[in-house]
Amino acid sequence: MTGAEQQGWGRRLTGYAWRYRRNVVLALGSSLAGMAVMALVPLITKVIIDDVVTDHTRSLALWTGLLIGAAVLVYIATYIRRYYGGRLALDVQHDLRTDMYTTITELDGKRQDELSTGQVVGRATSDLQLIQGLLFMLPMTIGNILLFLMSLVIMAWLSLPL
Repeated sequence: MTGAEQQGWGRRLTGYAWRYRRNVVLALGSSLAGMAVMALVPLITKVIIDDVVTDHTRSLALWTGLLIGAAVLVYIATYIRRYYGGRLALDVQHDLRTDMYTTITELDGKRQDELSTGQVVGRATSDLQLIQGLLFMLPMTIGNILLFLMSLVIMAWLSLPL
């Protein structure tokens, strides 16, 4: 077995993705940042309801500005995640297609004739589309896990019995 055959598919896919470090870091980082800001929005809402509306001890303009600022930050982070996540998915898909084509063309004539062309093309197309979807959605999934964990901490901090 060669080194590539000993590696699992996850490690090989990570190797392909890590060729585009900037896209990985921007997609994942913006997803985590956006979800972290989104987790803090209920705290801002709590202050607006408790301190601004009910007690009149804080400025409405400041806290609504913070709420609008959080929405803008989440929008920007979502845009960056979608843009760079999409670029990452397409770049990795292109590299995988190119490597697959290179592997097939390096086969001798007899081995190429043994291949069922329609089956190879169909399988490759569906597999590469699945990989593209996985790479596009993975930063958002990781961000949602962070949002869930932060939400649990914030809920426990606001009201443990609740």
